[in-house]
Amino acid sequence: MIPSKWGDTMDFIKRADIILLVILLFICGVLLIPKYFSNEPLVAVIYKDGSQIETIDLSSVTEEYEIDLECNPQAKLTVKKNSIAYTYAECHDKLCVNTGVLSRPGDIAACLPSKTLVVIEGKKDKSKPDVITY
Repeated sequence: MIPSKWGDTMDFIKRADIILLVILLFICGVLLIPKYFSNEPLVAVIYKDGSQIETIDLSSVTEEYEIDLECNPQAKLTVKKNSIAYTYAECHDKLCVNTGVLSRPGDIAACLPSKTLVVIEGKKDKSKPDVITY
């Protein structure tokens, strides 16, 4: 009989390796729990022409709805549970729409031609980046 590279009993993964893997998976699961069960309020503040026009508690939104900002050029926001986004804008560059969904404290989207701004307020997570660009 020719001896195999890993031994005759194929002990490639030992019992200690399996226990270590289970412990690592458990630790990863414990670290992710606060993200999904956080009760921190997430608030969107909407500004138009430099004045605050509306505050929305995104944590308590139950159904998706749309907000017409009644500005020139026209812009619309879509509000969902824990997120808000510009979904329509008549402006030329559409940077506000391309910003995407705002869902973390510190996220900001602005439509400069319509003079509107959306800011997400809440407790910031210091372990995540401050700004993400596209």
